[in-house]
Amino acid sequence: MSKYIIYSFLLSALIFSACKKDQRSTADNTVTPATSQQTIDHKGQALTPVGWVPQSQVHHIETGEYLSGEGNRLRRYDRNGKVLEDYGALEQNARQTPFYPDNAKGKGVLPLGSGWITYTYWSNSTSSAINYFNTNWTVPPAPAVNSGQTIFLFNGIQNSDHILQPVLQWGPSAAGGGAYWAIANWYVGNNAVYSSLIPVSPGTNLQGVMTLLSLNSTGTKGNYTSAFNGYPSITLTVNNIPTLYWAAESLEAYGVQTCSNYPNTTSTRLSGIDLRVGGSQAPLSWTVANAVTDCGQHANVVTPGTPNGIVDIYY
Repeated sequence: MSKYIIYSFLLSALIFSACKKDQRSTADNTVTPATSQQTIDHKGQALTPVGWVPQSQVHHIETGEYLSGEGNRLRRYDRNGKVLEDYGALEQNARQTPFYPDNAKGKGVLPLGSGWITYTYWSNSTSSAINYFNTNWTVPPAPAVNSGQTIFLFNGIQNSDHILQPVLQWGPSAAGGGAYWAIANWYVGNNAVYSSLIPVSPGTNLQGVMTLLSLNSTGTKGNYTSAFNGYPSITLTVNNIPTLYWAAESLEAYGVQTCSNYPNTTSTRLSGIDLRVGGSQAPLSWTVANAVTDCGQHANVVTPGTPNGIVDIYY
């Protein structure tokens, strides 16, 4: 064999080896753009259903524990009433506007909008408190494309400082999660408190319900639960908090890079909407807010009112 042939053979082998090394290096170092950028943009923060908040203000509550705002401080208690943690003063604002949403369309380098994307809302102007709010929906298919995004779907009630909500999420949040659907209950204001997270499969029927257990003598503070029926271990109990008067059905998203980051279906139906005030059906009339429409997202009130209301959320 000539020196020329040997040289050519060795050169080809080296080129082939280098190409394989480059290919392997590229694959090994592939980083999901949204995940990477969100981590950079929000260092020291954690993602919640009201957006990014300081990690120090995010807390997990275990099964059997509960929250209380007694003495205008938010504390975590065990089942025997022992204080486990004091989260500080419970914010109370005199304004009669909802605590959230605060949408940021196209914030940062991400190409599509984030925050509350599309939702319906109603403010209770009656003399009685909202004492029951139920919504049924089916876990949608996973997104066709995973770019590290987070999708939240929920019904919730809030005041000017806090929101109570049973939340379905796809993707990561302060509660955990990843490239799968999961459920948890949240109470979020100047502190974000969440239950454990339970994975659920596409096609699973969910029933998110918030219940007012009791009111104080002046009707200004109440004891509430937020729950997914059939998942008692993650029921969240919050006592002695300012009454919640603003109801919503919402789609929320963060880190969306492409329209294929949304669930791989046209829409999700929120049905069996049952909202009561003082034990009677509320005079419910949803207002639609389509805050971000870059992929055609919108909400449609199919059946207004209660107890069998229907809202469709389009992706």
